[in-house]
Amino acid sequence: MSLLTRSLLIAATLVSGWLAGGNVDRALVAMPAWQDVGAVAWAEFSRRADLGNGRFLYPLEALGGALLTLAAAISIHFERSARRAVALALYAAVLFAAAGLALTIKAAPIMLSIRDVTDSATLQRAFEGFWYWGNIRGACQVLAFAAQLLALAFLLPSGRRP
Repeated sequence: MSLLTRSLLIAATLVSGWLAGGNVDRALVAMPAWQDVGAVAWAEFSRRADLGNGRFLYPLEALGGALLTLAAAISIHFERSARRAVALALYAAVLFAAAGLALTIKAAPIMLSIRDVTDSATLQRAFEGFWYWGNIRGACQVLAFAAQLLALAFLLPSGRRP
């Protein structure tokens, strides 16, 4: 595998790993805790986090990881000596990353809709919708990361492969 493809794959895996880790934390720790605390508190926090610095960081992670993965997949496509297993894992990562981006079309408008909402029932529906779509989106992004790790594992010498 060329140095370019290898570098793109490593960079994609690093960026997607940050995103995947955030998704796992949100799904297994943050959202269950917010369910206990309540949708009004979640909305107040989200206005400062997701609609604050998160509006820059999260798209950078999602788009950056997806674009780096796509670039690595395009690069490996033109390599004659590339191992098929690495290419297939990369192609799967592209599909999962693209699905994660596509599902943002469902999750992001929910988050953006809470900016000025104060009604607790409306916020509860927003919380439930964001949790639902966010979990599906997050699963796709975690699977993209897993596929990238698999591609990297295929690059290990055969005696060191897991």
